[in-house]
Amino acid sequence: MDRWDDMVLVGRFGRPHGLKGEVLILPETDFPELRFAVGATVYALRGGTVVALEIDRSRMHAGRPLVGFAGLDAIEDIDALGRGDLKIPEAALAPLPEGEYYWYQYVGAPVQTEAGDAIGTVVRVEPTGGSGVLIVARGQEEVQVPLSPALCPVLRPDLIVVRPPDGLLDLNTPGPERRAHRHRDHLPRHGAGRRAGRGPRPGGGQRPD
Repeated sequence: MDRWDDMVLVGRFGRPHGLKGEVLILPETDFPELRFAVGATVYALRGGTVVALEIDRSRMHAGRPLVGFAGLDAIEDIDALGRGDLKIPEAALAPLPEGEYYWYQYVGAPVQTEAGDAIGTVVRVEPTGGSGVLIVARGQEEVQVPLSPALCPVLRPDLIVVRPPDGLLDLNTPGPERRAHRHRDHLPRHGAGRRAGRGPRPGGGQRPD
């Protein structure tokens, strides 16, 4: 089994629903109908151990997957899992068209301006409910860059070139208070992303999973 840190985030536990072991899922994937279908397996971290959870009940509720897991039929079973992340092995990711990448593949990518000035390195991608945001380490600070082809004309795992409006990189630099908040919330270290392309392409697609 893959190490937890090597797996790809596809969702998080939401609140339990009823008393029979069902729970709402907060998806972090472009494919919720696939990842949380009956018969699918996702993985959670329980007491430091990676546990496999087979989905044996699934339907949409309030626009989100509402699922139950095989052998977990009581609310106490769900509570014991906590409210953490749900992941899958990288090998389970669906292939993507050439030029599209999963978010996690951008982690470690060097970032520079169109003039060739280095900005930093992507340390994670945070979901926003839309296209996501690249978090770029620049010295001791972090810079937020919207994950948009309009702002990132080159968007590949080996190189990201940004075209920021004047002042955007400075405005997006979080202060110490914001960084502390981020750690308290235990935001995912990286999202789920896309398949690495073979050659240089301007822009490029991106998906959380």
